[in-house]
Amino acid sequence: MSSYLNAKNNIASAQPGAEMARTTTTPMGDAAQQGAAHAMEFQLWVSQQASSLAKLKIFNTMAKSINDQQ
Repeated sequence: MSSYLNAKNNIASAQPGAEMARTTTTPMGDAAQQGAAHAMEFQLWVSQQASSLAKLKIFNTMAKSINDQQ
């Protein structure tokens, strides 16, 4: 649970690794690095959206349960 809370508190950002720093010397390498960074940003966005959707589904289930009790 602590790893979940740590991940939740630290907002992730897409950053290329040290190996990719060598590819910036060529235009093609720079384009590949930027493409990889954009792809990682998109994956992070998708993950955040999936997490939000899961929370909404749980909230919806809880709300239905409370509504059915009344």
